[in-house]
Amino acid sequence: IHTFKDGQWKIDSVFDDRELALHEARKVEEGGRYARLRVIEENYDEVSDLTTTRTIYRGGSANQNDKKRRATAPRKTGTSRPHGGVGEEAVRKSRTDRSQSQKTNVLVPVLVLLILILAGVAAMFAMQYFSLQK
Repeated sequence: IHTFKDGQWKIDSVFDDRELALHEARKVEEGGRYARLRVIEENYDEVSDLTTTRTIYRGGSANQNDKKRRATAPRKTGTSRPHGGVGEEAVRKSRTDRSQSQKTNVLVPVLVLLILILAGVAAMFAMQYFSLQK
């Protein structure tokens, strides 16, 4: 869920479940704290290593005013862009974010394993030391 306040979009929350995200977005919208909000769906394709994003919900108090204005405004004619597309910059950014998180995900278990091994060796030395004290 992205929220718009004071001229900036911010990530409010992240969900794995689409329905839960939509439900929470409606609750946030009822609160009326944000001028706009949107729910962004991201799909990652492991084969191509690409992430596609699309907006699945738009809301907020300012969004209601925009809908009223659009309903009364005359329609423009011309070519339209397909919705739900992903720019190259967004794809590139998602790739680097994902590769950085994968590096972090490998580093944490390795460090935990190293600490456990060191603690085990220290415990063995302590047991040997205290057994010789008798």
